[in-house]
Amino acid sequence: MDTRAYFTAATDAISFNKTLSVIAPLLFFQEENIKTTPNAAGEKEITIWNPLGWSMMSNKSQLSNTSRNMYKLTLKAERIIIGLMLSDGWMQKRGHWNPRFALKQSIKNYPYLMNTHYHLAYLCSGFPFGGLSKLRNKLFYSLTFYTRQLSCLTEIFHLFYKLDGKKYIRCINEDLFNYMDYIVLAHWIQGDGNKHRKGLVLNTQGFTLKEVIFLMNILIYKFKITPSLQNDRGNYRIYIKGKDLSMLKPHILPFFVEHFLYKLG
Repeated sequence: MDTRAYFTAATDAISFNKTLSVIAPLLFFQEENIKTTPNAAGEKEITIWNPLGWSMMSNKSQLSNTSRNMYKLTLKAERIIIGLMLSDGWMQKRGHWNPRFALKQSIKNYPYLMNTHYHLAYLCSGFPFGGLSKLRNKLFYSLTFYTRQLSCLTEIFHLFYKLDGKKYIRCINEDLFNYMDYIVLAHWIQGDGNKHRKGLVLNTQGFTLKEVIFLMNILIYKFKITPSLQNDRGNYRIYIKGKDLSMLKPHILPFFVEHFLYKLG
């Protein structure tokens, strides 16, 4: 589909927030309330998660502290956010306020962003909004969404940020090891993975060499694969070879949207 037409369709959809909030229960009521999620050991864990997606999204502009503290992360929501924090997601925290999570994607990745927003909708107060930027005389259309500022996001915030003086800087906390599973890996790949030869590359150039090596060690221990380190003009990325990708594929496919299946070959 033409990019401009795609953006117009997305903008039209977003403008009908009230209509979407009404029809969402009809569209997604078939979704199961209970799902079994394979962990890194291949065992199945029962996870109760948001069954109605957008219909559970509160559009109140302000919530009381009591209401905010009632928000809790489902296992699936937690793992999705962690996977995206390893790639395209980010968090904001001002002073003593709670953190909030944000995700921005090119309009061409509309299917993935809307699918992700659906799973995190109960943490949000609104639908994704369109944006327009200009780079090298080219126009780029995007979609972005933010969650509310919630205390339940604090634990994830400290996995990826540390206080340096008066500012928080991006980092990888060693406790991340305890959270890594196939859901995290699936969204990490969808957010920041590129098909390369018979395998794929995880673009970790934004992390330090020490952090990249730590991430490689997590992959080795948790998933029994042998990733390699690639030097990308002084920065470093992780390569997962085709043999290892074939072994991972059955476990991460359930968490992929069709739009990004090409990354798995």
